[in-house]
Amino acid sequence: MRRATAYILVAVLLAVTACSQAPRGKDYFERHPGERATVLKACADGTHGNQQECANAADVDVLLKARRSFGR
Repeated sequence: MRRATAYILVAVLLAVTACSQAPRGKDYFERHPGERATVLKACADGTHGNQQECANAADVDVLLKARRSFGR
């Protein structure tokens, strides 16, 4: 019985790990301003769980603001 429980636990952990997606990159957030805004809002209020996505969205936001300020 313990062996079966261990196998089930391992299977569940593998399934959960396989379902998690990789963080969206800076290129993605540059091409999708609506998603970038949504992620930045969720990061600011603490409801977005992926810190790498928060950093990527914030980096793109800063980059685009800098480009606008320099007229590019």
